[in-house]
Amino acid sequence: MSPNRMNQRKFTVPRYFLTVLFLVFGLSLTTSLITTVFGQGILEENLKAVIQSPLLKNTSYGISIGCINNNASILDYRGGELFSVASNMKILTTAAALEYLGPNFEYKTYITANGTVTSSGELRGNLVIKGSGDPNLSGRFYQGKITAIPEAWANAVASRGISVIYGDIVADDTVFDRNYTNPNWPVNQLSQWYCAPSCGLSFNDNCVDITVLPNKKPGDTVALLVEPDTAYVTIVNNCTYTANKKEHGYSLYRKPGTNQISLKGKFWINAAIEKHWVTVHNPALYLATVFKEILVKKGITVIGQPRLINEGDYSIVKREVIASTISTMEQTVTATNKNSQNFYAEQILKTLGAHVQGSGTLQAGIAVLSDFMKKLGFDMQAYQIVDGCGLSKGNRLSPNMITAILTYMNKHPYKNVFYNSLPSSGVDGGLQHRNVSAKYRNKIHAKTGYIAGVSALSGYVDTSAGDTIVFSFLINNVKSLSDARKIQDEVCATLAEYYN
Repeated sequence: MSPNRMNQRKFTVPRYFLTVLFLVFGLSLTTSLITTVFGQGILEENLKAVIQSPLLKNTSYGISIGCINNNASILDYRGGELFSVASNMKILTTAAALEYLGPNFEYKTYITANGTVTSSGELRGNLVIKGSGDPNLSGRFYQGKITAIPEAWANAVASRGISVIYGDIVADDTVFDRNYTNPNWPVNQLSQWYCAPSCGLSFNDNCVDITVLPNKKPGDTVALLVEPDTAYVTIVNNCTYTANKKEHGYSLYRKPGTNQISLKGKFWINAAIEKHWVTVHNPALYLATVFKEILVKKGITVIGQPRLINEGDYSIVKREVIASTISTMEQTVTATNKNSQNFYAEQILKTLGAHVQGSGTLQAGIAVLSDFMKKLGFDMQAYQIVDGCGLSKGNRLSPNMITAILTYMNKHPYKNVFYNSLPSSGVDGGLQHRNVSAKYRNKIHAKTGYIAGVSALSGYVDTSAGDTIVFSFLINNVKSLSDARKIQDEVCATLAEYYN
């Protein structure tokens, strides 16, 4: 047992005795009152002992911890200084989404027939997919079936009696601009799922799923399962099976500005199935292409081609809604924080820009975040925001800023939506395998964060007396992620034990 744990447990016995004394003399007692009067010094010393660990040597870190109920600071070490925050940036983005749009905000995607539908089932015009920036057009809420939504649209087209489409499948992505990826993101990682492009009309997190399947024949080209099964991507497969485990190693790479995906290397014949998510270029055209392919498979003839919307399409007066898909901001915020989905955060950012500033751009979204920070008392010169998800190291906030956001949201009308969106210790999300023992399980609700050299953890610790402890622990110049997380978890454990 570490010295700080021994000190903490020594204090536990008289604490109950003190509780009895307070009750006997008729005094109102809360955990925060006991802490303030009798134990603040012990807790602070225990926390300092944790963060002074040699495991944090040569790192740069700041920490801010406070009790919301009595507005008391518990520990502040470099809490006012700026640090890279990684995915803790999503705390700000999702909080702003609930502040400005609310959990009941609806993304609505429409399928419209722009033209005349004849009695013989011919659409004399285009079939248009009108996007709203919805990130949820995937299998995430449909038992994992990637094509569930476009298949439902195709069924609606068939039910309308349409058997031939003489026009094109038009993708209307104009709610957002077409600057798909943030210029501050690492250009050598844009094929990776966490760099998925943002678009006004998106599908399957703007990725194609590629699974490498096992085989017992060395020298054969590896077998792949590609989902969705679409001609939109071209896969150049130069990866072969090997009987030598030491040779196992391969790479997947999409050529920038194209949808050509190259696979090369060796795959050990006894390796388990491995699944990858590779980003696509031009997401709106991706969805239009998959939709056309599904229509054709269902026996509907499509004479035209999938394409992006153009100026001429706006002149069509006759429009009929054939199908629609709706999702909510509550679903979106929850997926963003639980799964730490960068793509979702960027979709939220541009959604804020579109609906609050009237422009679905990165700059407009950042302006909304800055307005939110101003509400909290922070001048825009005091921090840096360059994206909504935290992938860029250019995002720089202080621990005090993050605890201010968390404190604000703890008293917000949509407090429960925000709180429930955060990963829970030992239960789900980024905390599923952290602080898993019974005494910590589900006591810590916090957002994790990691990019190269940065580890972050910020959120809430619940107490048995009903108080809420808020914390933000940002670590930069990280050499060992496991060491950084160990100290962060130790801080949370110290708080959870002390207050429960």
